[in-house]
Amino acid sequence: MSDYLPEEVVLEILYRLPVKSLIRFRCVSKSWDSLITTSAFINSHLTRSLPKSSNKLIVRHCVDSPHVEHYKLIDNNNDSSSDQIQHIDFPLTSRRINHFLLIGSANGLFSLFEQDRFVLWNPSIRKFITLPKPRITVKKHGRVTCRSAFGFDPRTNDYKVVRIAFQCRTDTSEEAKIPLVEVYSLSEGSWRITSAGDSFSPGISFEDWGQPSASLNGAVHFVAKDRDNKWCPLVSSFDLRDEVFREMSVPNGALTGIDYFHTSVIGGSLSLLCHDTHKSTVNKFCSIWVMKEYGIVDSWTKLFTVNLNGGLSRVLGLQKNGNILVEAKLPHYWGITSYEPKSEQVKNLGIGGRPYYFCVDNYMENLVLLDKPNDAVSKRGASRKRKCRLTSDEEERVRLLQKARHQLQEAIQEEESLCQLLQPILHQHETILHQLETILMTLQEAMIHDEGACQQQEALLRQQETILQQRMDKIATLISKVEKMDTVKSELVFIIQELRGQFITSAEEETILQQKMEKMTSLKSQLERMDTIKSKVVFLIQQFRGQAGDMSSGAGDQSSTQVQQRSSSAGQEM
Repeated sequence: MSDYLPEEVVLEILYRLPVKSLIRFRCVSKSWDSLITTSAFINSHLTRSLPKSSNKLIVRHCVDSPHVEHYKLIDNNNDSSSDQIQHIDFPLTSRRINHFLLIGSANGLFSLFEQDRFVLWNPSIRKFITLPKPRITVKKHGRVTCRSAFGFDPRTNDYKVVRIAFQCRTDTSEEAKIPLVEVYSLSEGSWRITSAGDSFSPGISFEDWGQPSASLNGAVHFVAKDRDNKWCPLVSSFDLRDEVFREMSVPNGALTGIDYFHTSVIGGSLSLLCHDTHKSTVNKFCSIWVMKEYGIVDSWTKLFTVNLNGGLSRVLGLQKNGNILVEAKLPHYWGITSYEPKSEQVKNLGIGGRPYYFCVDNYMENLVLLDKPNDAVSKRGASRKRKCRLTSDEEERVRLLQKARHQLQEAIQEEESLCQLLQPILHQHETILHQLETILMTLQEAMIHDEGACQQQEALLRQQETILQQRMDKIATLISKVEKMDTVKSELVFIIQELRGQFITSAEEETILQQKMEKMTSLKSQLERMDTIKSKVVFLIQQFRGQAGDMSSGAGDQSSTQVQQRSSSAGQEM
């Protein structure tokens, strides 16, 4: 390895180097590259990094239009100015929802989720992997509701994703089944269904759905309530090595009147963030409780009570200087602020985003995932950087192409929403049409035998006509929107066709265009169906008005004969 230093000394030096330097040193030689990317080196480097205190916090914030996730590094000791905040590029975009759901983070590694896609991301080496599909599926196990978590087991140096799947009951009288539990191990690279559900207490109900789990001491922690004990709040944990569930009590009286609470890790200790932000609450606040000795209930201690009046919404974390990072509703946007407990002064950090998507965690550099194969998306992005040198004109065309593709995706999503609105309206129109036909037949018979019944049917028909006209106006509005969207999409397709003349069309572009054509065909079919129904309804209304005129001008057998003739003619035309 070196002609001047013993191998043990070189290894000890490399273990102490920061991640950025180690990534650069992979280019020194093949032997160094092979060494730095081994699991043994990565684990040894992580073991030496864990005791070190992080001087930076990583902040997640999500924005709309377009839907993008951002990650930033801020100082853990002081409030960072805008020029001190470091931006980290996030390499993924959610394909099915606006933003990924954050399952949890541990030692600088993030676990994200969208529908049935799990991702692990290491921002310190700018690398991610997509996990294989879970083994618990609707096809095999029926409809399930899942609570996921992510944590680190220091006893085995392994990261794990946990899925707790509750099977939906088809009958309310049916007893609740024990949950199915599957675990993904990063070291094993696969999912495994376990028997951990046997240790799950049947009365436990999770209360922190949608919140990231807290990973500490080789376990992940959730907020729950015990249905069998007067809905008493508690902390439920899942041991990542033993794969069993356990429960811990919360501070006595700490959660009385609390709106919602969730687990966190503050200063290396298990913590509870207890918010009382209900609209009826005059003085909104958040109590921060810390378990000073893990597993010892009597060690719960209230650290702070944060005043959440004046637009402050949710506590995110603590800095080393004692300041508290709080999500707040600012004059023009939602953002992260720094709250000083003693003076209660609030400082805007200039980081804005979508409410309830903010997240703050300690930033820890590590080499985890460096020994894993690159994800397909990463390969594609890397090859472009190496092989493709674009001119300024080509870069501008690429930018316009990406913008047009994004607008086309939004147009397709809007079209899906309109289709969903049109389908129930079409169904309602068919129902109204059937009612009109029934009323018309009844009216024709009544005109012959009973003038009073005829007037009742006439009033009912006029009422249905009014309802029908209102729905036809609504359809006309929706059709107008569809036509405008069609024009926009035609322009976008033209732009894409023009821009991609000098670029190879990717499979993703072809898929988007194919989806557009299929959805437009479906929509045109629905519109043609609406026109048919509309024509039929208009004919019935005209038919009714003609009959009403005969009623007022004629009488006796002559009027009855005309109605019968008109009814026969209408039946032939319909």
